[in-house]
This record gives sequence, structure tokens and C-alpha cells, in this order.
Amino acid sequence: MFRFIKSKKTNIACILRAAAAATGILYACCLWAFAAPAGYVNRRLWLANEPDGQSPYVMYYINGTKQPSGTINWVDGRNSGKAIYLSGHGEYLDVDYTQLQIHTMTIAGWFYWKGAADGMDEESMYSQRLFTLAHSKDTWLSVMPHTRKTDVKGENGGILDGVYMAFSMGKGNEKVFYEFFNPAEEGKIHYGLPLNEWHHVALTMDGQWLRLYIDGQLWFERLLVLGVEEMRNNYLLIGGGIWNEPTFNGLVDDLAIYSFAMNKEQIKMLYLDTDPLEEGATLPSTSAPSLPSPPETTTRAPEKGDILCMPPWLFYLAIGLLAVFVILSVLLNALKPGSTKDDSGEGGENQ
Repeated sequence: MFRFIKSKKTNIACILRAAAAATGILYACCLWAFAAPAGYVNRRLWLANEPDGQSPYVMYYINGTKQPSGTINWVDGRNSGKAIYLSGHGEYLDVDYTQLQIHTMTIAGWFYWKGAADGMDEESMYSQRLFTLAHSKDTWLSVMPHTRKTDVKGENGGILDGVYMAFSMGKGNEKVFYEFFNPAEEGKIHYGLPLNEWHHVALTMDGQWLRLYIDGQLWFERLLVLGVEEMRNNYLLIGGGIWNEPTFNGLVDDLAIYSFAMNKEQIKMLYLDTDPLEEGATLPSTSAPSLPSPPETTTRAPEKGDILCMPPWLFYLAIGLLAVFVILSVLLNALKPGSTKDDSGEGGENQ
């Protein structure tokens, strides 16, 4: 009888031990989402480079219809190379979703924006996209070279008139939506990407922060715990979006996806035509920006109601998981079989 009772307690302890381990793993996974995984292999996938080096994972579309990759319009680009020309009439590039299922990412390349496409009204230029990342029509991130809306204002009253980035996740009461722009003075100044000039644009995501750089300088950043990780993007559209708006009119050159989030020094290297993946790569001494007067950028403040820069539901989930882990650990320790006379060979008559 004694042996049966001891075995039952041991089974309970094993169950609790397994539950505690599972909770610990779940909690660790939650924390893992806050930071890029260690030892991630650096990988680069060219999206718009030379025709001979073009990746088979990049597809070419016109008005939603896939075209042969051999029909991509390659023209003279930067530094005596080749660039892809998108006419603004429904043309865009799409990246195979299997290349997007990564935890951290950098998208970086050069854009030569021509504004409104031939035959289209001037206002259409303010709806064009540099690129759009999307999981669905509810969860997406899009970057635009210049959006102008006088009814959208910043905290200090300045209007939306310049480079614009938006992030959306979920729908209904669970929807999260963030806008990024540098408020401009109406009629006197704007922060849009200049026309008919080459400019370098880079987006980095590390599981915690979204950051957008233009010509090697930080323009927007935001702490976005879990948001990008949960997206697990199914689409990366270069020059287009998912809402049938006007597509990009201009050239795209040396555009690539990297499987890690670059730091600001590496982004500056890309802007200065230095490959940060080369062994021993260093930042060149010259670092004059192409844009003469970029706006000053500051870290955006957490949203009202955030706790430790986290949405309340995420904060309480982490606390709850930690509490369950502690409780299970205490119970496991209390039920852990101890040393008895039976274990030492004495009191055998009780068996």
C-alpha cells in the first residue's frame, strides 16, 4: 500500500514537472519574441540587382497578372549598373512568401521616383507605394514616398506632407494602427522624397523595433513588441500595395532583403555603397546625406495605457505566465518524493 501511494505522488510530481516545463517554454517563447534570435545566419536576397543575378523568388506582375521574368524592363541604373523600371501603370514586383517567414529583416535599396505616371493626374502620385509588407488585408505595413493630407495633423499641429509609413494589425476592437510621418508646415515645407533623384530607403525589424532610414538617417522608429513577428508576412510588394492604388513610377536599384536587422552603422554603409557583409567592412569617412535638411527624429512615446512600453494584454500575459511557472515550481518542490525508512531498507514490514 505504501508503495502505491508513493508511486501516485511520483506521477503527480511528474505531471507537475511537465506542466512547469511547458509553461517555462511558453514564457521563454514570449520573451524570445522581444529580441532577435542569437546566431541567425546572415542572408541576402537580391530583389532588384543585375538581370543575370535576379532571384527566382522575385515575380513580376502587371495589374495583378504574373508576367515572365524576362519581360522585366531593365534600364541604366546607378554606378553603371542596371535598375528595374516600373512605369506606374500597374507594375510591381512580388517576393515569394517562403522568403519572408523570418523573425528579423532588413529591406534596403535605391529608389528614383518620377512622381505621377504618364497620363495620370498629379494627385495620383500621393498614393504610390515604395513597398508593402502584408500578412492579410487586415495586417500590413506600407511605405509611401510622399503623401499629402492636410486633415491629418501631428501633435504640434503640422500636417501630413511627406514620406509616410503605416502599420495595421488585426481588425474590429482588436485593431492596432500606427501612422508615421514628420509634420510639415502647410504650403511652405514638406518631407517627401524628392523627384528625379536617387535616394536610399531602408526598413529594419528586429522583433522589437520598426525603423525606417532615408539616405542613412533615421526617420521613424517605434517599439512594436510582437507585432511584426505575428505578421509572418505572406507578401512583399515592391512598388505596390494591396488596395489597387496607383503603383510606383520610377527606378529601383540594388534592392535586397537581409535576414537580420541592420544597425544604423550598417545602414549608413549601404547608403555609402559599402557592403556591410564583407569581412572587415568599415564605415567610409564621408557621410554627407543626400537630403539637405532631414527632420530631427525622436523615439515615439508609448501609447496611452501601455505598461513598460507594452500593450496591457501583453504585459499581463507575461506576468500570468511567470506566476503559473512559479506556482507549479513550488508545488513540484512540495510533492517531490523525499528519503524514507523504506528507501533505506529499514521498516520492510510496512511493504
